[in-house]
Amino acid sequence: MTKTEIAKTIIDICHNDAAFCRDIKGGDPAFFLSGITDDMPERAFLFSVDRYLATFKVWGHLYFYSKRFTPYIGFQVRRYGEVLYVTHAEEGLPLAKGDEIVAVDGLSIERAAQKFAVFFDSDPPDRQGERWQTVIANSASVTVRSCGQTFDYAVRTDVRRGRTEPTTVCKFVDNDCYYIKLTNFFDEGDISAIVDNVPQNINKTTNLIIDLRNNCGGSDTVFLPLLKYLLTERDEMCGKPIFTAEDETLFSERNADGRIAVYKEYLAGTTSDEVRRYIEAQIKVETENRGKGFFPTKTDDFRFPSSGTRYPEKVVVLTDCNCASSAENFVEIAHRLHKVKLIGRPTMGICDYSNLTRFDFGEYVLHYPTSRAKAIDEGRGTRGRGILPDILVPWSPEHLTRDPDLSAALEYFKNSN
Repeated sequence: MTKTEIAKTIIDICHNDAAFCRDIKGGDPAFFLSGITDDMPERAFLFSVDRYLATFKVWGHLYFYSKRFTPYIGFQVRRYGEVLYVTHAEEGLPLAKGDEIVAVDGLSIERAAQKFAVFFDSDPPDRQGERWQTVIANSASVTVRSCGQTFDYAVRTDVRRGRTEPTTVCKFVDNDCYYIKLTNFFDEGDISAIVDNVPQNINKTTNLIIDLRNNCGGSDTVFLPLLKYLLTERDEMCGKPIFTAEDETLFSERNADGRIAVYKEYLAGTTSDEVRRYIEAQIKVETENRGKGFFPTKTDDFRFPSSGTRYPEKVVVLTDCNCASSAENFVEIAHRLHKVKLIGRPTMGICDYSNLTRFDFGEYVLHYPTSRAKAIDEGRGTRGRGILPDILVPWSPEHLTRDPDLSAALEYFKNSN
């Protein structure tokens, strides 16, 4: 496909196949196409598509990328006031955690936000970090303030990724509090290993922290084994359906074909009989409803365990604006249970439109949602606001040198005894 043909297909998918097609009009397709040429530079093409997709405000569940070229600037930022604080930087860059970016291509942070308003006009500043990385990747330079010195840094997009953090961390943070950090719900084996080791660590431990900050999601089926630790021994939710919200899925022919392909990949990687049965049932649903348009989706396939556990007695789930997708579903479930308190900041708020499929253009791939939460019609959608914590800990530069969220969790345990 040419770049123009790809752009036209993206428009068609967003207006006819994506689950938000009835609710969100998005930007002007003609204006988008007017900026596309078949011989335009790769970087400019990707940014043009990013800007068009940004008009739908379906952050996290609508994205496009190249298989050959993925711009990576090597650092992450978070806005606080009129400054972008560097929250992570790869080794070898002249930037470090805690440095301040005060201008982008000579524009103040506020002026730059106005210039690229399509990325920033729907969320509070502290929820815009990844979008600033997209803007910076398509800028020539940023002005950095570091250790009392100010300098201009010519932005690179070919930075090599360093070592990634472990996907799971399990440890005691004090004698009576066990801590589990999960950065995704992709690997069933990771959760199984945790669950196998959890009993010996928390069977007599009063408090448990599950840290889902920066958890990008994955599959809901992966986190199911953890739920029993969120239930009391005779919890009223024991044995009841886990997923109670109603959804509807857009079973276009294009969507069904893409979803079946995704499910078959999951099927090849699972070792759980329960998960296998669920995926096989979903493939059957996709096959039977292919081409039927929007159709109600059954949500009671999974139920809570028949009994909970005495320990831990209290559970805190740490959340932030990068807690997304399946991690948000975990948070929504946890929020209903008596043992659990949410501490931190609102989640990303991307589950109104979910169950992604992909369209493969050969060199490029578009991911987009195929299901729609009926909660939207009742004014209970989470897009743009996320799931709110019980105890709010606003982000500030203090988070760069210590962990106020963890401190708030330990304080909660101390005061609730």
